[in-house]
Amino acid sequence: MSNTALERVHQQLTEQEKYAARAYALIQQDAVRYHTQMQQLSDYRKQYLQKFTDKGAEGISGDSYAHYHNFMKKLELAEFEQKQALDNIQQTVNNKHRDWMEIRKKRDALGLLLDKRKTAAQLVEHRREQKDLDEFSNFQYFKRKNNR
Repeated sequence: MSNTALERVHQQLTEQEKYAARAYALIQQDAVRYHTQMQQLSDYRKQYLQKFTDKGAEGISGDSYAHYHNFMKKLELAEFEQKQALDNIQQTVNNKHRDWMEIRKKRDALGLLLDKRKTAAQLVEHRREQKDLDEFSNFQYFKRKNNR
């Protein structure tokens, strides 16, 4: 494959890496948001439990207890669902990170290959220039020698 084709592939991989990095950053932000929501839900449940415990020390009615019990079930269900959503988004974060790293490895490997080819081409060009210079020097030397 020619260097120009490899350079185009390298450029495409660079673009893919940018998109993958952006997708990874966005999903990470979502994961942080989900985690914060889960923490807030947990904190609210704890506060509600503490308030109910404090109220319970004074005595509560059966209706209040039933209302509390139903509300706590809803809070626990919401926490459970939020935990599942957080687990799912964390898996997506891991997948996006893996995808990004795979593209990055390919881009880096191709970049290394391009650098090696460029160095080899420069070495060939340098040798050709040196050969031309040597031939020119020899030509000049023999020309001066013959003119004497």
